Amino acid sequence: MKNFETFKQSYQIKLNPQQEQAVIRTRGQSLLLAVPGSGKTTVIICRIAYMLRVLQIDPGAILTLTFSRMGARDLKARYRKMFGAAEAETLHFSTIHSFALGVIRHYERSYRRRAHTVLGNTTPVIRELYRQLFQEHPGEIELSEICQRIGFCKNMMLTAAEIKLLPSLEVDFLEIYEAYERHKRKEQLMDFDDILKYAWGLLKKYPEMLAFFQNQYPYIHLDEAQDTSKIQFKIIELLTGKIGNLFMVGDEDQSIYGFRGAFPQS
Repeated sequence: MKNFETFKQSYQIKLNPQQEQAVIRTRGQSLLLAVPGSGKTTVIICRIAYMLRVLQIDPGAILTLTFSRMGARDLKARYRKMFGAAEAETLHFSTIHSFALGVIRHYERSYRRRAHTVLGNTTPVIRELYRQLFQEHPGEIELSEICQRIGFCKNMMLTAAEIKLLPSLEVDFLEIYEAYERHKRKEQLMDFDDILKYAWGLLKKYPEMLAFFQNQYPYIHLDEAQDTSKIQFKIIELLTGKIGNLFMVGDEDQSIYGFRGAFPQS
């Protein structure tokens, strides 16, 4: 396909001037902030198709990340509807956690080493540690609050000193947090949020691994950027470097995952 105008006409695409500019600017780093319902997802979908159909970029070179599995499925379904199922299957729509787990699996294959086992359900572990430390059983609401705060601390990459400054709970949160971390180290476990920290550490430690993923995905899209946490941004920062091709869309007033450390200020 020759140019953007032909592309628009072929697929009856209607975008405003700002959206069109976002679609055709494929080099460098861009941030599109807009309110819900303003067509942010449409811009991502059209941008990917433009890169494939007009610029002839290899679909395997494009990584599209979002916060939730539902979001990743929706992006793929939207692309399939607009541009066809066959092409949609060649594209990589993924959650950041799933991508991070892929980094860990690549490390295991490449270096023939075994990463820690993923702990599927943290709640029973926290419940038992609570009972051991405080000689009583936690209530379900309190247990949920502790689990959420652990996720927040990991996603925000808080130090012990910073954790101490958080609002107090019914029990000493830092004590149970540190007990939880010791338990996982002893049992060689990692939880859902440790996956991010583990992958980030691997990409920092092994330059050749970072180079592999940078070369594999020179174009990165980030949907719902307002729900991306600090550790997630750190991973994306490594992948794109200072001059990488990163396109982010979001609405900083719509973050719904603040309790998990969503960091729209980034």
